[in-house]
Amino acid sequence: MQNYYKYNNQLVTKNIMHAIEKKYISQNNIKNYDLMKKAGSAFAKIIIGNFPKSKVLFICGKGGNGGDGLISAFILKKKGWPVSFVLTDIPKNLSKDTSKALDKLKLSPQNFSDLKIKNFDLIVDAIFGIGISRKITGIEKSIISKINSSKVPIIAIDIPSGVNSDTGEIMGVATNCSFTVTFSRAKIGNILLPGYKNNGHLKIVNIGIPNSYFSKYKPEIITNIDKIWKNKIIFPKIDAHKYSRGYTLIIGGPKSMTGASRLAALAAQRAGSGIVVVAVSKNSENIYFSSLTSQIIKSYRNLKEFRSILDDPRINSIVVGPGLGQGKKTISKMKIIFEKKRRAVIDADAISSFQNNIDLLKKITRGSDIVYTPHEGELLKLFPNLKGNAIEKSIYAANNLNSTFVLKGPNTLVSNKKTDKIIVNIPGARWLATAGSGDVLAGIIGALMATGVESFTSAGLGVYIHSESGKVGGPGMVAEDLINIMPSILKKLL
Repeated sequence: MQNYYKYNNQLVTKNIMHAIEKKYISQNNIKNYDLMKKAGSAFAKIIIGNFPKSKVLFICGKGGNGGDGLISAFILKKKGWPVSFVLTDIPKNLSKDTSKALDKLKLSPQNFSDLKIKNFDLIVDAIFGIGISRKITGIEKSIISKINSSKVPIIAIDIPSGVNSDTGEIMGVATNCSFTVTFSRAKIGNILLPGYKNNGHLKIVNIGIPNSYFSKYKPEIITNIDKIWKNKIIFPKIDAHKYSRGYTLIIGGPKSMTGASRLAALAAQRAGSGIVVVAVSKNSENIYFSSLTSQIIKSYRNLKEFRSILDDPRINSIVVGPGLGQGKKTISKMKIIFEKKRRAVIDADAISSFQNNIDLLKKITRGSDIVYTPHEGELLKLFPNLKGNAIEKSIYAANNLNSTFVLKGPNTLVSNKKTDKIIVNIPGARWLATAGSGDVLAGIIGALMATGVESFTSAGLGVYIHSESGKVGGPGMVAEDLINIMPSILKKLL
């Protein structure tokens, strides 16, 4: 398994970050205040490097985030920047290190109510940082509402105040930032929606904590970036033939629902499968024959003939679910598909057909190498009482089904029990919110599995290819367009 950490794309929770900071302080014989100075100095450097000298208002809370802000304010003031700051609490309530920063820097806070916010060019949000776990009320809520409505650009230290750093949840209200500077690693809440929308531009800054301090924490939560997929696609060798490049079998749908499986078939061949076969019922074969050209159509009249298609030993992976229909007929086909241990993508109707009957699904698929690709609604059909944030749900499902689990959405997540890793897709491919998009993804993942790529890697890489294709597609894109865009994305991964 490749080292996903080497690109510093790890995400951390509040508790992990605090534990790492504590360990770093202890092992390097420094104090909390010394690390605060590192963070404050790093933030000031970013401000100086990215913004012209201008009037800056620092709004500082009583905790460590406020201390970072005070140190930054002092540095900017020394360099001739017109700086003002306010405290959201009275000085005697400040944390020990923040109080120390206030005393050392000899800065005089101003009253927020006395300030004309629109007279400032920048506002620095140093109110809460990553520690917030309650709904914001009182003076802090009032301040955040006022600075949001001022339209003055807001720059957050570590995370926009009001965004839960572990879940991305908005704790009642949150600052709407144009720029966020976070330290050492991005926090989960920096990436998960809805909090992601509050970041603006996100900058991760090193404050001296070595990468080794981050390596032991499980599960490994990482963002889905291009660098981790370089050279991970199994491209054809010079002596390749179509069967050596992988045989993907797509299970077609009934006459009224052929579009989904056709999209999956086209995507599978674009993604690198040397041969794609679509198994279809006799009454729908004309639709497939008339619309698919480089894919092979195999029709069946009954389950016996369906089984004979599945008996081909050359099959490397199966995609089942897109446009298949829900109910007993699908369950019957699933039983035949998994009579033998398979590598398969289970999507859409092949998931929904097992609503309130997950034990049967697990029994049927036992021993097979499965990638599940549900959206939130399909997930809840399998686990109707499942609670928690998206990451917690994804982990639970992957563990329960002993599989790779792709939870589709703006933050598509890829989880796997065996690898103890979670891949989080960075939002941005908004054009993927269109009918058929998920069918294309199923085809991509199925093809990668057919070529011999390990399942978790197939899922993460497939999500990346799919997402990047969606970004390129832009306004007006439909699912069919993704298939034509894919080659340009694949070339970048050579």
